[in-house]
Amino acid sequence: MTLARSIRRAWHRFFFHGFSEDGLRLARIYIGIGLLVFHTYQFATLLVLAPRGATFYFLDPMWHFRLLGIQYHVPLLSLAVYAVLMAATGLMICGRWTRPAIAVAILAIFYLKGVRDSFTGDVHHRELIPLHLLVLFLLSRCGDARRRDPPHTAAGPPPLQEWEASWPLKAMQVYVASFYFWSVLAKLRVSGWAWFAGEGQIQEFLVRRSLRWGVSDGDELVKNSLSFTLAQYPDLIQVVGLLVLTVEAAFPVVLFITSARLRVLFLGTLAIFHVATFVLLDVNFLLIPFVYLVFFDLVPVHRWLRARLSLWRRAPAPAS
Repeated sequence: MTLARSIRRAWHRFFFHGFSEDGLRLARIYIGIGLLVFHTYQFATLLVLAPRGATFYFLDPMWHFRLLGIQYHVPLLSLAVYAVLMAATGLMICGRWTRPAIAVAILAIFYLKGVRDSFTGDVHHRELIPLHLLVLFLLSRCGDARRRDPPHTAAGPPPLQEWEASWPLKAMQVYVASFYFWSVLAKLRVSGWAWFAGEGQIQEFLVRRSLRWGVSDGDELVKNSLSFTLAQYPDLIQVVGLLVLTVEAAFPVVLFITSARLRVLFLGTLAIFHVATFVLLDVNFLLIPFVYLVFFDLVPVHRWLRARLSLWRRAPAPAS
C-alpha cells in the first residue's frame, strides 16, 4: 500500500502540477505560431502546383486514402485545404472556437499529408509530433485558458485549475520524449548495432544523399561535398552515431531536469542535431524543435519578450 501511495503521489506530482492557466494559454499561442510556419514548410511542394493544373492519379495512395476511395489529386483542392488549415490554426492561436478549429486542422493535415505521401508512397513522419500535440490540445481546456487580469469577473468560463493546465503539457512532454526514445529502439530493431557502425547505414546514407542532386546541365555530377567528405571518415561517423544513440536514448531524462538552463542545453543539442541531419542527409526535421516549447513555462519568457518590446517602442528615434 505504501508503494502504491508513493507511485500515485509521484504520478500526481508529475502530471498535475507545474503549469498555470496562463502557461497553457501561451503554449497554445506559441505552438500555434510555430505551426503556421511548419505547415507552410512541410506542404510547400503542394503550394507550388498550378491551381488549375492537371488532375492525376496517385501512384501509391496512403491507407486512409485507399479506405476513403481517394485515388487522384486535384491541385486546387489542396490549396483550399491548406487555406482552411491556416485559418483553423489562426483561430486556435486566438482561442476562438478552439476545439472545432483544432479538429478541422487535424483533418486538413490528414488530407494534405495523404496527398503528399501518396505521390510516391513515401511516408513522412515529421508531422506526427505536431499532430499529436494538436490531439492533446483538443482534449484539454486550452480554449478556455485566457489572461485574467484582476479584478476577476464572473463572465466567461471559470478559471482553470493547476491540474487542468498541467496535464496536457506534461502529456506532450512525455509524448515528445517517447518519440525520440522509440526511434532509437526502431533503429536497433531494424538494423541492430550496425546502424551506428562507421561503415554502416549512416555512411551509406551520406554517400547516397550527397549525390541525390544528380547531374547539371553540363552533365557534371552535382554533390553535397560536405556529406561526401564526411563519408570518408568511418571512425568519425561511428562517434557521431554513438552520440545520436546516447542523446535520443537519454531524451526521457529531460522530463526530470528541473533546471531551465540544463533543459535549454539538452534541447539545444537536439536542435543542432536536426540542423546537421538536414544539411548532411536532407532529413527534413529542421523545424521540429519548435515543439520543445512544451518543456518550458512560457509565462516568464512572454513577460521578458513584452518588456523588451516595450523598451524598443519607447526608445527615442535617432537624430537625423
